[in-house]
Amino acid sequence: MKNLQESLEELNEHYLELLKNVNRVLDVNIEMLKNQKLDLMLYGECVVVEDVINALEVKIKEDAIISIARFQPAAVNLRQLIMIINGARLLERMGDLLKINFGIIKDIEKNSPHVAKYLKTTLYPMVIKIKKIYDSYVKAVIESDEKALYMLLTQDEEIDDMSRENMKTLMELMKSSPDNVEGGTSLVLLNKKYERFSDHVIHLAVDLVYILKGENLRKIELLEEHKL
Repeated sequence: MKNLQESLEELNEHYLELLKNVNRVLDVNIEMLKNQKLDLMLYGECVVVEDVINALEVKIKEDAIISIARFQPAAVNLRQLIMIINGARLLERMGDLLKINFGIIKDIEKNSPHVAKYLKTTLYPMVIKIKKIYDSYVKAVIESDEKALYMLLTQDEEIDDMSRENMKTLMELMKSSPDNVEGGTSLVLLNKKYERFSDHVIHLAVDLVYILKGENLRKIELLEEHKL
């Protein structure tokens, strides 16, 4: 029978595997934005990867709950187990977001090919930046690097700014011609979903700060808002 430390190590391995699989679906999103079309072979791969993501999320949750019940861990380990459960749940949602994007890209390619270039010119640069943020989070997980996490949290505003600029571009596109409305609406939806994905990465980073330092940044933020 495994002890608590062995259980935590195994959970961390599964969590890193989950991160790797979500990263693969993100990479495929980037590839399709760059090529401005759906790649059926890559899409098929991601259907399989999504099944792996779902299975890992279930296993992580079940194993973490069993560890809590069996070992009744002290505060620092309990925080880690709870954050792993929450992180796995959030990563599963992030995988779903990325998978949904494939259908939107396909609709643009099929129904509005004349605006498909905006996948590369407008959305692609923002998603490349999001990829860097995600990679920074994964590196911080592996190295337990709290300083890298604080740096990462400052990049959220940059994604918000890029998203707002994208919205301006896409609104102008739709205003320029009624023929652009359907495709432009799909592009706006993609922009919002990628921004949402980025927000989830930041939430994961906040949770990791809580694991490493016992510092609940979300609680601090809410208290500051209340004071204001």
